[in-house]
Amino acid sequence: MNLWISSQLLVVGLFLSTSAQSPEECQLLVTPLSLANRSMLYGRWNFIVGYTDSDAFNAILKVTESSWMNVNASSSPDEDVVSQEEKLNGTCLAASVNVAYDDNIATTSIGNITSKFHVLPSFDGCMIMNINTTARDLDKLLHVLNIEGEVTGDEINLRALYLMCRVSTLTDSEMEYFKKQASCLGFSREPDFLYDHKNGFCAEGEGIKMKFD
Repeated sequence: MNLWISSQLLVVGLFLSTSAQSPEECQLLVTPLSLANRSMLYGRWNFIVGYTDSDAFNAILKVTESSWMNVNASSSPDEDVVSQEEKLNGTCLAASVNVAYDDNIATTSIGNITSKFHVLPSFDGCMIMNINTTARDLDKLLHVLNIEGEVTGDEINLRALYLMCRVSTLTDSEMEYFKKQASCLGFSREPDFLYDHKNGFCAEGEGIKMKFD
């Protein structure tokens, strides 16, 4: 069965109930999808909603006005290339990173930040990423970005859950689905990031290119 069709059927079933999810329902929501066919990842994705359990990363999300990424195939069979455009406090920043794959786990490393993520069941036109990140010297990055935030220790481990979509709007039912998924992963509050249309997105190539040693 087509990946997105099966995900749609899952969504319909979950919308029939607004009560807390059972362990069985949560298992359906958070079981990673196969990345054997990575073509589903390619193209542009807009950052719409996000959660994190890190105060330092939340400080970054609070000044994030918009963000999008473009995933493209590379010459390597086990890697892709992701270009990003972020608008932080009105300033557009750009970065590019390679993504390596091992089974259904994708890994990115940029500077002192390494992230491993799974793609979770979603609805048509959107991608949900369950992310585990290890970051070293994050206080230096916050300083470079002129962001106030407290970092405890030289290395931190954090979790995040991001909803990325081809478009920039969600239906109420789609938001409800994502919040159920977030609740299964321990995020039972309002999102830490929610895209506001008044902010707009940076144009491709507009951002100042960030370099990481």
